[in-house]
Amino acid sequence: MAGKGKQAKASGMQQVREDIRQKTFRRVYLFYGDEAYLVRQYRGELIRAVCPEEGSMNLNIHREEHPDFDAIQDEVLSMPFFADYRMVVLDDTKLFRSRRKGGNSAQEAGEGDGKDGQDLQDGAGDDAGAEQDDGQLGAALAAFLEKIPETSVVLFTEQPDEKKPGGQKGKTSVDKRGKLYKAVSKYGLAVEFTSPDAQMLRKWVLGKFGAEKIRITSQTLDTFLTMTGNDMSHISTETEKLISFAGTGGTIRTEDVEALTSEVLEGKIFRMLDLIAQHERKAALDLYNDLLELKEAPVKILVLLMRQFNRLLLVRSILDQGGSAGNVMEALGLQRWQADPLIRQARGFTLESLRAAVERCVDMQERAQSGRIDMRLGLELLILRQ
Repeated sequence: MAGKGKQAKASGMQQVREDIRQKTFRRVYLFYGDEAYLVRQYRGELIRAVCPEEGSMNLNIHREEHPDFDAIQDEVLSMPFFADYRMVVLDDTKLFRSRRKGGNSAQEAGEGDGKDGQDLQDGAGDDAGAEQDDGQLGAALAAFLEKIPETSVVLFTEQPDEKKPGGQKGKTSVDKRGKLYKAVSKYGLAVEFTSPDAQMLRKWVLGKFGAEKIRITSQTLDTFLTMTGNDMSHISTETEKLISFAGTGGTIRTEDVEALTSEVLEGKIFRMLDLIAQHERKAALDLYNDLLELKEAPVKILVLLMRQFNRLLLVRSILDQGGSAGNVMEALGLQRWQADPLIRQARGFTLESLRAAVERCVDMQERAQSGRIDMRLGLELLILRQ
């Protein structure tokens, strides 16, 4: 089933590319997903295809969360000015998010009664009023999409929520049961952009280096991707930095990557555990203090430490039972280049020490949350006691 889901998402991107190539556009699109880089990339490509002239009078962009419906309607229904199409873009309106109250979605309320959600419960305070207004606006837009002329293209984009503690990407709040989402799917195309898997990321980065005839070994690329994480915006920035340094036809070495790449928090946590495994606790503590100086929240560091210890515990358990790298890859859903560093790191600990580390993390989290110990001090003790 998961494979079918990924195939459907890839198909959506392929359909957008085909629309752009043939210059035959649907009346409405929705771009959303946890990979903001791809949402921005396809947004830009579609805008340039529909309105190729820079500063076009046929392009209107709305960036507010409560856009003016009358203005949108007037823009969409207007004929293009000396062009084939006009385009209206609505960025991050939040109109697609779920507004369930008492089991009903604000966009779905009123279905079947012809009132398009106007009889919603008021709820309490300004937030309830704002949600009701959003529900009515979403319902009005859903009803309007059918009336978009063939000479207009409407594009909705929804960005992911803020990153969660631990550095995981936020999810995009899009309710596929809502009237607006269903209307976009009926009259146009909704495309979800998710992060590529590890193998696709490698191919993407190698393609960027290859375009400049830059050489990089597999091991150096592994180091680079471990430091950058899987956020495509960050990877793109760091890739361009290395391309500028190496120059066309140049070579990127591991020491270049380590010196020039801005490392994400997950990569620093990995390095911290390497130091702990090597009993270099002072160096691990120095790295922790560096993270605090960079304004990283202690709770985020603890969450990532706990997650990494849990991963290492699983890897060590597989190895102690006679498992291979292939078993580790299957259990964690990793590529070989991702599994090898984990296996190396897990071998620096015993199974018992990893179990104890996980228990200490859980205990420290409970003590910090109950106010029995300061989180910052607790993490220092945690590092020193490993």
